[in-house]
Amino acid sequence: MRTARTWPTLGAALTYLGTSFGTYLKAILLLQGVSVLVVFPGLAWLFELALDQAGVEALTQRTLGEVLRSPVADLLILLIGALACLVVLVQVGALLVIAHRLAHREPVTVRTVARDLLGAARKLLSPQVLLFVPYFFVVLPLGNVGVVATVVRGIRIPRFVVGSLLETDAGTWLYYGFLAGVLYLNLRLVLTLAVFVTSDASVAASMATSWRLTRWHTWRFVVLFGVVLAVAATFLVGVVNVGLAPTRFTDRVVPDASPLVAGFSLAAVQIAVFVVTGFVAAMLAQVVVVALGVRQGEGPDGGAIHSAPAEPVAARLHGPRWVRVVVGIAGVVALAVLSVYNTSVMTDIGNRSETGVIAHRGYPSRGVENTIPSLEAAAAARPAYVEIDVQQAGDGGIVVVHDTNLERLAGTDQDVYDLTTAELTATTVRARGHEATVPTLDAFVDRAQELGVPLLVEIKPHGHESPGYVEDVVALLQAKGVAGTYLVQSLDKDVVEQVEALAPEIGTGYVLPVNLGRLPATTADFVAVEESSFTPSLLAEAHAAGKQVFVWTVDEPAAMRGYVREGVDGIITDLPTRAAHERDAVVADTTLSSRLEDAVHGILSW
Repeated sequence: MRTARTWPTLGAALTYLGTSFGTYLKAILLLQGVSVLVVFPGLAWLFELALDQAGVEALTQRTLGEVLRSPVADLLILLIGALACLVVLVQVGALLVIAHRLAHREPVTVRTVARDLLGAARKLLSPQVLLFVPYFFVVLPLGNVGVVATVVRGIRIPRFVVGSLLETDAGTWLYYGFLAGVLYLNLRLVLTLAVFVTSDASVAASMATSWRLTRWHTWRFVVLFGVVLAVAATFLVGVVNVGLAPTRFTDRVVPDASPLVAGFSLAAVQIAVFVVTGFVAAMLAQVVVVALGVRQGEGPDGGAIHSAPAEPVAARLHGPRWVRVVVGIAGVVALAVLSVYNTSVMTDIGNRSETGVIAHRGYPSRGVENTIPSLEAAAAARPAYVEIDVQQAGDGGIVVVHDTNLERLAGTDQDVYDLTTAELTATTVRARGHEATVPTLDAFVDRAQELGVPLLVEIKPHGHESPGYVEDVVALLQAKGVAGTYLVQSLDKDVVEQVEALAPEIGTGYVLPVNLGRLPATTADFVAVEESSFTPSLLAEAHAAGKQVFVWTVDEPAAMRGYVREGVDGIITDLPTRAAHERDAVVADTTLSSRLEDAVHGILSW
């Protein structure tokens, strides 16, 4: 078995891609277009149908049980999973089939590609298809090595989970160890789909073949994929800069023309990213196929791998002439429609109401979270609110602390509900070179009043509270005279409703770490959604219902600007000073080039 050669492999793949540019362009437009126009809307419709069958508006931490108890909803979710697997196979498999046929000088037509994919799809009618589920929905998207289908590209670990893990040494090791494991699996299984769609091998056999052929050669694939992605990133940076230049020019010379120019430029960048990402997938597919041939010495079907591509007539993705005309017209129409739509977006995107900055647990980088020094540091940033977490001590006192267990901040394996208020307030907590003691809610409110900073109080039940826990929190806020100016939120919907019943004057919020679907039914005044669950449609639905939307935990400057431009009502952040700066910059900036830059950044981030 010959040793895989890195640069010849890359050169051969590039030669195939360059001489078969038209073939790949048609395939990319077809695959990407079907994904955007058919696959995503179809899967979204099925998911909405599943939620309707379960009698819920969204999949949240509270409604998961209701969804799982609905047989019809469960069947629909299984159908979504099966269809998504098939879509991944088609999106990635089509490029691999084209690459394989080009390498073996076989005809590349819609019929031959479809026939090969149908043959591979038949092999999925086996229990072994379950092996593809974790591979498609965990290993591929999280490792992000090789050809990744559009339908799973957005899968990622929620930021709040990553943030929680990185707060402890054990969690940090666990997180990075998991990522290293996923990356290693990606590299060892990178040839799986190529073997599966170009041979008679089953799912298990394809994985075993990839595992065997990539032994001691994973670093070569890191180099191959790294070079491809680096070149693509460089090209995209150039495209983006070219796309931004006209708007930057009109901002200075003809400001009235900037909305139209920005709209057209954004449309051009969107289409460029659409095509470039497709070609990156095609190049990676070609690299995988050539590398597979080199590792095996010949193709999986026994045909020799050729060093030069097939003749143009054999490498042409044939189709009726009217199809090409329709595709051309569709491209022009898409550019025009996107330009018109983007022009209105560019005009409106900066004209939002001011977004409030909410300091998450105070200012964690300048004082231990949820302590008085952290509150004082946050107050200097003049946030709209300082968010804190409260729990009940073993003797019924209310203390300001996030974790149920004190191991992370105090280094002691003790639970809040097992300690008295006096024991907790005598406990020293440390983080990032700072230290303080756990405060009571009473003392925290007193200091907040002195500083003139209102609080967003999150009630965190730990399961060991006394029956009057929520009443005690509400009574304290009322006794301090802050019930009308403070907000209270909770992950527990029942707690939110209890607060509303006890004190209608308190603004309430429902915290949603996960929200897939529409706005969940709630009587709360606002919803606080984790970044991964935020969507513009959720924001529009909430505003239509007279509710506000807060997003947590937003620490990236570009994301801060994006949420301000979206018009969210509040961003909960560990960096209130930076958030206020970015918010003020967006509000003060009247040029369209900066809005365009943020919009492009959002596209590239996805």
